Amino acid sequence: MTGPDQPNRSALLAFVGTRILPHEAEVRQRLTRLGVTADDRDDILQEVYCRLLTVGSADHILDPRAYLFKAARRVLLQKIRKTRVVPITTMQNLEDLAVPDRRGDPEVALSARTELNHVLDLIRGLPERCRQVFILRKVHGCSQAETAEKLKISENIVEKDTAKGLTLILDDLARNRFMGEPPRGPRRKPLKVVNAID
Repeated sequence: MTGPDQPNRSALLAFVGTRILPHEAEVRQRLTRLGVTADDRDDILQEVYCRLLTVGSADHILDPRAYLFKAARRVLLQKIRKTRVVPITTMQNLEDLAVPDRRGDPEVALSARTELNHVLDLIRGLPERCRQVFILRKVHGCSQAETAEKLKISENIVEKDTAKGLTLILDDLARNRFMGEPPRGPRRKPLKVVNAID
């Protein structure tokens, strides 16, 4: 089986580094509680990473944490099948590596929707030009030059308005922390992300 081509491999490595690797310590702790030796923990995680890097992309991974736990559990089960003597602790606590997939959790979905609506309200509340710049840069993924050209403004203004919009949004998020508080201010008209410069 051949590995992914270079651009996909770079994207996959970035995904592993930013979305999978942060959960490694937690998996190692669970493996330790199962009585898995340090060498075996290293082997299990190395096998997980090797398998992940042989796939074409990470598009199918919707919950990186759950993916890592499930993959580690599969590798551990394979090791157990090949081993004649398995520590009783490992067998008793094997379910510690079974992480429920939180995508189906209604509370998680509701919280995510609430958070998204709050962020959309914050974007709607940005000053007009700042909002247009922010939507083109952060929602549509336009480059600084493309945004400047579309809005007929300088790249320097694009840079400043992007930073201003991000700062305003992050400041509000830091204050509210989505503790069930409604966004401040009146409800504004629906956010149009299809055409940011109408």
